[in-house]
Amino acid sequence: MLSVTKKGFRLSLFTLAIGLSTYSNAYDVKKDKDNIETTINQSFKPLMEKYGVLGMAVGVIYNGGNHEQYYGIQSDIDDKAVDSQTIFELGSVSKIFTATAGAYAKSQGKLSFQDHPSKYWPALQKSEINKVNLLELVTYTSGNLPLQFPDNVKTNEQVLEYFQNWRIKNPPGQYRQYSNPSIGLFGEITARSMKVPFTSLLEQVIFPKFNLKHTYVNVPEKQKEHYAFGYDQKNNPIRVSPGALDAQAYGVKSTLPDMLKFVSANLNVEKSNSDLKKAILETHKGYFKLGNMTQALGWETFSYPTTLKILQESNSEKIVMQSNYVEKNTIQTKSKVFHKTGSTNGFGTYVVFIPEEKFGLVMLMNKKIPNEERIKAAYEVFNVLKSK
Repeated sequence: MLSVTKKGFRLSLFTLAIGLSTYSNAYDVKKDKDNIETTINQSFKPLMEKYGVLGMAVGVIYNGGNHEQYYGIQSDIDDKAVDSQTIFELGSVSKIFTATAGAYAKSQGKLSFQDHPSKYWPALQKSEINKVNLLELVTYTSGNLPLQFPDNVKTNEQVLEYFQNWRIKNPPGQYRQYSNPSIGLFGEITARSMKVPFTSLLEQVIFPKFNLKHTYVNVPEKQKEHYAFGYDQKNNPIRVSPGALDAQAYGVKSTLPDMLKFVSANLNVEKSNSDLKKAILETHKGYFKLGNMTQALGWETFSYPTTLKILQESNSEKIVMQSNYVEKNTIQTKSKVFHKTGSTNGFGTYVVFIPEEKFGLVMLMNKKIPNEERIKAAYEVFNVLKSK
């Protein structure tokens, strides 16, 4: 006959409860993983067929865990499957790293955002670009610097000549015109303030501080086998070509695990070391408001909750291609959405995170597709996961 004391009975119940709890937690993790995988498949996979995308990587941070999905091949030259080592071009998502480098230089006392270019590049002293401060350069509010450099501007000497001859049309700090030359000059000034070439600043200082071991401006020879080919609109293989201040504006290449690390650092700023924490928080501040969007440093931010329409409008032709009047942002909203799109001629990228929900998403693909489609797919993933 089995005899159980009261104490033994309580212990048995406690052991059973612990066992059930462990089983339940394991089940929840599996359920979360299945939900995320299904949701990513439903939202992003159709884009590959619709636009003829060969390869894609999508990562989600949610409920304290990371989930990575890999699709297709990194090129039709070798038919190698996309995986955690595949390197994608980030396009304009590179601007976030440029902004972070500038914020880091500021945290080290190397520059002030109120400084003007000639303090670090004396050859610009008598030019009108010297009337623009560094904050206006990094937020595209110089007045009228264009989206791209003219085609004939290629060398460092031609870049200098371009800025020496540039003329102000709109008052600095009043109009936003999204611009590679603008943030490109900001990055160059940042590097000069740190007394290192810009590429070295990213590859030897910024990337290591985030523990990004497979993120580059110049992909090393031993990593070339993992460097995907992009595909243009005629499905020809292509990679980004050298250009004026390209590293600062659109030159970074990275993997999905590295980009998830970077997003996680932005989601969990309190866990970063002190100087990196200051730099990250600096990039999160909103400075100029354009409709429902506020321009931070690299990031575009929105009050949370927001709508799909608002997120998509921030990447409309009017906002990206034209000069728009802005207001100085005086209120830092506590609940925010942060996002950034990026493209080269052969790649498309989207990064979004919402601190309040501990949610982040990174999409990398080796073809450029409409920004609206990327944003919509990410928005769907978040809404489905939040509703479950």
